[in-house]
Amino acid sequence: MQSALDEAGPVEIATRLKGMSASKRAKIGLARLRVASVEPERLVAIVLAVNAIAEHKGHRAREFRIVQACKAVHRLASGTGWVSYDAQGREHRSRRRAYPRSSGRVLRLMGRLLEAPCEWVIEKHLKGVLAHKQRYGRGPRKAPN
Repeated sequence: MQSALDEAGPVEIATRLKGMSASKRAKIGLARLRVASVEPERLVAIVLAVNAIAEHKGHRAREFRIVQACKAVHRLASGTGWVSYDAQGREHRSRRRAYPRSSGRVLRLMGRLLEAPCEWVIEKHLKGVLAHKQRYGRGPRKAPN
């Protein structure tokens, strides 16, 4: 996973992504995670958790799992903020942020880039995660009275 982040290339701010190809935007999304110092282990955990939830709920479609994992990861480092300086040189951070659109094609491509290094982990540990949830997870919710 770390090599996927390292090979992602340069980072662009969110307002400059319009007009770029989906594959370029997917790699920029991974690069943004690298710059935000998101641990590769956290990304693997998110992909494994999404696969476990999808398996438990009966969603067998691979594309569904890829897109949902990517949505969760994309939120970790997606916004771009601005810094301005006043006459005394003091830094002011803007409350406005720009977020890149998480379109379908970009999510699919970025999700495939995330899932490829995790395939072995999913294959090896998915059953254990589901067994742990079965044993220690909360039961069905009861309707409020």
